Formats: sequence, C-alpha cells, structure tokens
Amino acid sequence: MSVSGRITAKEKAVKLKPWIPRESVKIELGRQSRVFLSVTALLGPAYARFVLRLARIGVEGRERLVEEYRRSAADEGRFILAYRHPGDADPHLVFHVLTNLIRGKAPAVEADGRPGAWYPSGSEVQLWASPLVHWALRNAGIVPVRHGAVDRAVLDYLVRAVAERRRPMAIAPEGMATLNGGILPELDPGTTRIALLAAERLASSDKPMPVRIIPLAIEYSYGRTTSPARLGRFLTRLEKRIGLDRAAARPDPGQGATGKDPTSPEAIKSRLLAIWGRLVDIAETTYARSWGLKPAPTGAGLAERLGVLLDASISRMEAFYGVQPAATLKARILNIRAESLRRVFYSREELAALSPLELAAARRGSAEAYFLDKIYMTAALGQFLDPGYLDGNPSFERLVETAQNLHDFANRLEGLELKHRSKYFLKDARVIAGEPVEASRRPGEGRKEAAERVERELEEGFRRLIRH
Repeated sequence: MSVSGRITAKEKAVKLKPWIPRESVKIELGRQSRVFLSVTALLGPAYARFVLRLARIGVEGRERLVEEYRRSAADEGRFILAYRHPGDADPHLVFHVLTNLIRGKAPAVEADGRPGAWYPSGSEVQLWASPLVHWALRNAGIVPVRHGAVDRAVLDYLVRAVAERRRPMAIAPEGMATLNGGILPELDPGTTRIALLAAERLASSDKPMPVRIIPLAIEYSYGRTTSPARLGRFLTRLEKRIGLDRAAARPDPGQGATGKDPTSPEAIKSRLLAIWGRLVDIAETTYARSWGLKPAPTGAGLAERLGVLLDASISRMEAFYGVQPAATLKARILNIRAESLRRVFYSREELAALSPLELAAARRGSAEAYFLDKIYMTAALGQFLDPGYLDGNPSFERLVETAQNLHDFANRLEGLELKHRSKYFLKDARVIAGEPVEASRRPGEGRKEAAERVERELEEGFRRLIRH
C-alpha cells in the first residue's frame, strides 16, 4: 500500500493469484483444429503486431524448411525443429511461421492443409491460462510436459510421435526463455535424446528412415523500430521506479563519454550498469531481510553479487524441498520448479479421495508453493543476467535487450512473471533455418557419446546463426 494507506493503481494492477490443486495434465497430442487455424490465419498479423510487438517477420533458409517437409511427406525422413528461445514471443512466432508464412510453399503433412508442427510446452501454463488460452492450447498442437521432471511415459510418447508423424515436433532446447539473443546458453539434452531414440525406433521398423534436427535461430532487431531517445525514456521511467537519482545514472565524462547526451551508446550503457547495480542492491537487502541471506563480500562485481544471491536462495529452496543439488545452476532451478509443481498437480483419483479438510490442506500447500515459486521466477531470469553482455561497444540490440531484462528483473522482485514483461519496444523478427544435424550413432559410438556429439553439432549450428 501507499503511505496514505490507499491502494495505488500500480497495486491494483498486480494481481497475485495463488495456485490451487489441479488434476495432472494428460499426455495428449493436440490436433490443430480447422477453426483454430482459420482464426490464427485471420488474426495472426494483428496479433503479431499488437500483442507480440512484431513489426516485420522474415524467414531465412525457407528452402531448407520446404525440403524437410517434402522429405517427411514422402516418408524419406523425419525431422525436429529446434528453435532458440531468446524472448517471450518465440513460440507464437514459430507457430505463425510454420502454420501460415510457409503455407503454399512447404507441403501440407496432415489433412488440415498446413505444414505446421506440434509443440511440447510446460504443463504449468494451465495454472494461469484463461479459458481462451486453454482453448488455444488444446487446438494448437500442444503436448504438456513438466520441466525439470523426468517422466518416462512422456519421453516415450514424444519419441513415438517424432518417429510416426509426418508433422514435426518444434521444441526449444534452451528449456526456458533466456532473453539474450547474442549468447547461446546451455542446451537441455532432451532434444537430441528424443531425436536419437526416434532414429533407433525407425531403424528397427519396417520403414527405416533418418531423423534430422533443424536449428532455427530467432533474431530480433530494434534499429528500424526504436530510437535511442525512446530507449532513454524507458530507462528514465525505470530509474525513477527503482529510486535511482538521474544524475547518478549518467556516464562519467572522464571515462570517454560527453556526459551531455543521455541517449548516446556510452551513456545508455552507463545508465544500464547503474540500474543493474541498484537492482542488485535492492535484491540483496530484500533477501537478507526475508531469508537471512548474506550478500557477497564488499568489493565484489555485479556478476559475483548476483551469483551469490542466486546460489544462496536456490540452496534454501533445495533444503526446503529436500532436493539434491544438480550439477548446474540451470538444472537446480528447473528442479525447484518441478518440486513446486508436484505440490499442485494431483491425479484424478487422488483429488477424488481427499476429504474436505485434506482438500483445504492441499489448497494451502499449493498456495505456499506458488509464493515460493517467485524465487524460481527471479532465479530463472537472474541466471542469464551477465554484465559481460555489455562489454566493449555493444550493439543497439544488446542495449535494448538489457533494458528489457532489467525491467523484467524489477518485476520479478515484485513477484511478477514473464507474462508481465514490457511491451514497450516494437521489433523486427527473423526466423533463420540452419543446416540440418543428423541424429544418428556412428560405428562404435555408444548412445551417450552419440547424444553428446549431436548436441555439440546442434550448438555449433546455433552459434553460426547468431548475428549480434
């Protein structure tokens, strides 16, 4: 509340709705209904412009996509589309490209007349989705999966679908929105594992054929749609929001900037780093008071300070949930999400057997998991925040991405989620299809060695497509 005791407009807009116990999502391969496809074809351009904030959409390497669809339609091979996930618009963008923008060029692989794809997506989406979103998920080819949890039934389902369906699977190997287009983060091994298992399944069938992975880069650019002045105004509002004095955010003239133009690249970079430092200050103070977490030693850099904060907060969550720490921070974060969701999802039989008191206790457990999940949300973004992204003379794209990410970090400290990410910047998008990666085992190569090699090849394919 405000100091006057009144609820401000900002506070009214922040609606934190705790989770309630839900029935576990069934493993069903969604079909793209004709009604849904007609609606998306009609409204797709407007949705892309006003919701996704995409001014232009281009497709590079279209002939590669067309060839893979042709091979699959002719039962000459199967393929997986592995797309990068640097932003919140990516799954929608990929759907639009594969369903509408290459229609008429790539052959239709199912009776609905579109090339299309089907999409593994986090089962947690149903916890916040509206009835309209639920309808869209059921009709867009979505397969619900639980991130951070290994489910043999789901894995078998995905492998069988890749092997048997002419329509490809489209999946983000990054596992979550990583929010920095110019850096390739750690990839989840699931994509290559599914591809290799599907290839083995096909090799032992009466219709053997290869399986390939097509890397899809997603490149967002802001130079045509966003001015430095607009970026400067965005930073001014963020500086005011976090209590950072404007003068303190300006560059130091002694370090090569004029100190007069707050929208020059040097000034923007300096202001971003000042905002970054202020946000880490706030996070350290907040977590120290709420969780008793000690900050990094005096004199530590931004990256170290944030790393200490994330490690300590995730360690607390691991201790609370009784989770054994994984090898990487990303895996630890996903394990925490999996454990929080385990307290929300029940089988139909479990829910039916609960007494009124047990159901009320389950509701409390779900609500507690929801509020603890806010630490996951902060860490999920924080792991990708690296001041090194601004080293040297960063591109305008990197400056805008960083501004959005810092705004998002402020949101996460308030308890908000990815869906509250700023829509302030209009952008151009380009989907780039890279060289296919063959999912196969070489002579004398074990399954693990093959998976590691194919994953390296996929990473190299992605890196060749990075433009900024």
